[in-house]
Amino acid sequence: MNIERITRIINEWDPIDLLSHAPPDEYVVEIKLILKLSRNISDVNKLAEEIQKMFLARFGETVFKKDFQECQCIAKKILKAICS
Repeated sequence: MNIERITRIINEWDPIDLLSHAPPDEYVVEIKLILKLSRNISDVNKLAEEIQKMFLARFGETVFKKDFQECQCIAKKILKAICS
């Protein structure tokens, strides 16, 4: 199931370095948003842009410090996971 694949990818990435002291479902809201985005976006760069914007909007730039290239890498992993 795609939600499980995206959950694994996002939790491994741990975009705001939170999972060492938070429950494993900490990113559930963001994961659901990414799943919805990935249903409509098949372009890696566009998905990466949306992922970056979402995390910046939800956590701010003082908490979410990942760059676009890292978001691209995650977007590639997500698209690959949901297409296989």
